[in-house]
Amino acid sequence: MKYSSIILFLLFSLFLVAQTVEPIYIILNGDVTNPDQEVSGLAWHNDDLIVLPQYPQDVIYSIPKVEILQFLDSTKSTILPKEIKWNSNNIDKKICGFEGFESIAFENDKVYLTIEAEKWNRNRGYLVKGNINGDSIILDKNTLRKVKTPIHLRNITYETILLTNTSVNTIYEVNSATVNKKPHYFQFDMELKNCSTKPFPFVEYRITDATEVDSENKFWAVNYFWPGDYNLLKPDLEYKISNKKDIKPVERLIEFKLIEDEIVRTERQPINIKLSEFGDSRNWEGIVRLDDIGFLIATDKFPGTILAFLPYSE
Repeated sequence: MKYSSIILFLLFSLFLVAQTVEPIYIILNGDVTNPDQEVSGLAWHNDDLIVLPQYPQDVIYSIPKVEILQFLDSTKSTILPKEIKWNSNNIDKKICGFEGFESIAFENDKVYLTIEAEKWNRNRGYLVKGNINGDSIILDKNTLRKVKTPIHLRNITYETILLTNTSVNTIYEVNSATVNKKPHYFQFDMELKNCSTKPFPFVEYRITDATEVDSENKFWAVNYFWPGDYNLLKPDLEYKISNKKDIKPVERLIEFKLIEDEIVRTERQPINIKLSEFGDSRNWEGIVRLDDIGFLIATDKFPGTILAFLPYSE
């Protein structure tokens, strides 16, 4: 695939600006642009990018990879996502305190999702399995499994799914030493019947989604911090502040590796996403790799629905 000179220049410039990358916004049309969709996850199914809203009604969305590459190559000016029929089998109504679908991943024609719920200030996570058949996804309510949260923080559960050849893994959002004394992730078999906990490293801020695991068992995760969560997360900031107005958002990617069922940070430096010049904190909740040229990332409703390309070459 031939890429435009703009993309090649941006990839080259990464080596000159110390891992700070400016996202390229991809212009979308259609219902997916409504902020009330609250995009919460991205995943590849074959060569289609699947876009998961937090509260799907009858459809979710897909975008052919070729159209994304055409947009980045300036041969396409906007993209209208296709609709995929969505059947939750009323799982959203079955779960007390349901607060949305949070992440999605595919293994051939099987689909896995995490769900967030909260009741009486007690958070709960869930995993569920389903199938994709052509332009339709149907969830299997008999596979629904509860995932216990290590601590109880408002609106914090599991927003990340990692698939390996033999397991389905989900990572809790907050793993800092200040609030989560013993971080771990849950590992399920592919049928979601058996599970165990495995070690996860201390990490500041939130983990809101991750790429697929590559051939070296490595993956990148979105590491995000909204200054309004300072009291909730009590993060160890990398700079001193005199008042809360000095607190800055964090929008970055960090790399991990699976080593014998333990997840560890790699030595690779974080990829810092250039902050918005308007001061908006962008809540990135979805990420996938885009071939070997970078990543696609997506926000929920804050500050609006954004799909962006983040150029990066290893």
